[in-house]
Parts: sequence; structure tokens; C-alpha cells
Amino acid sequence: MKRASWIAVLGLLAAGCGGGNAGVAQTPGTTVPPPTTTAATTAERPLSLELFFLAPDGKLVAASRTVARTQTPGAATLDELTDPVEDTTTEVPDGLKLTIDAGRAQVTGGSLNDAALAQIVYSLTSFPTVQSVNGKTRADVEAFAPAILVEHPVAESTVTSPLRVTGTANTFEATFNYRLEDAQGNELAKDFVTATSGSGTRGTFDFTVSFTVDSAQNGKLAVFELSAEDGSVIHERVVPLRLAP
Repeated sequence: MKRASWIAVLGLLAAGCGGGNAGVAQTPGTTVPPPTTTAATTAERPLSLELFFLAPDGKLVAASRTVARTQTPGAATLDELTDPVEDTTTEVPDGLKLTIDAGRAQVTGGSLNDAALAQIVYSLTSFPTVQSVNGKTRADVEAFAPAILVEHPVAESTVTSPLRVTGTANTFEATFNYRLEDAQGNELAKDFVTATSGSGTRGTFDFTVSFTVDSAQNGKLAVFELSAEDGSVIHERVVPLRLAP
């Protein structure tokens, strides 16, 4: 008898399946929980930080690192700057403190040399809410920026076609070249780029590169300037990448 009653209830529920809990038998006095979801909430999603370390020549190089989401991403950035990625170094000391007011960041708690300040300025101003650090902008630390600074993609990124490349440059007449190579050194693409400004004033660039590979493999993106005097390659920076079909 009890089994027959439940069959009848289920039949009625199936006939009226317009609500979110249709087809689910509910015991009187209980609450049906909402449907579960696999999508992570904003608070659960990891946070990607844009960081700047020092290449072997002492110039800035972009990197990224994923950390647990936090309410203080600026402080997290300072912490991560003390731990350089492979083939880079850092001058940023431990124990720094950060305050931000009206777009002006103030970093205290340690002694900062010029290189450390350049790393911090570039890293913190990657946040749209920060315009300066200790009164300095990116223009004030220009000496530590390479002539062509690729900000995206960062080294060891896995990329697909079309590859988007962004960054800043300060080259003669605002132009420079790029070359994309596969694992065997074969040239996949090459062209020249014109930044928004140059010849003493740093400008931005944003271009895409189309390429084709049959399988995932290592590759590299080289950006460089051709000397106006003899056409030789100068100011070259190489970004190792993982190329995916």
C-alpha cells in the first residue's frame, strides 16, 4: 500500500515537471536543497599576478604566477616578488608593507634600491587602480626597461594561433621586428611592428601572430630592432613558449 502511494506521488510530480525540482519526491516538513553547481565562485577562483623580475642583463622581464584569491592582491604581489622565476633574479626584500590611496601606492618596511623599485613599480601598476609607487611611475624607472618589453605572453606559456603579443617599446621610429620559431628553429612567422611611440618615448604595442604546428612543441618568440646603421640585430629579447596546435 505504501509503495503504491509513492508511485502515485511520483506520477503527479512527473506530470507537472515545470519547476527546478520536478521529479524529486519531498517529505513534508523538509526543504529541497538547491541544485549543486560545479562552477567555482569568484572567491574560489585563483588569482593571476603580473610580476616583473630581472633578466641576466639587469633589465625587467615579465612573468606571471597564480596564487589563491585574496582581498589584498597588492600585498600578495610584493610577497611573490621576493621569489624569482627561473633564469631571473630579484632585488625586492621580504617584509614590505603596502598602502594605497587614490591610485598612489606607498611601500614601506624595507630598503629599496633602484632595481627593486623598478620591479615594484611595474608590477603594482599592472593593476588599473595603481598609478604610482612611492611617487614613481613607469616613466621614472625607464632605465630598467628593455627597449622592447613583452608583457604577454610570458615565458613558458602554452599558446595557440593566433598568438596575441602585447607590451611596450622605445625603439627608433617606434618600429621593431619579430620572429616565431618552432622546436627545430624553423621560422613560422615574421613581420615588423609599429608601437604607438618611440625614439625616446615609450609606446605600447599589441599584435597577433598566426602559426601552424602539427603537434605541441617548444618554440620561441624573438623581438628585436634592426640597427639603422648596419641592419644588425640589436635589443633582442627571446620568450620561450610552448606551441599548441
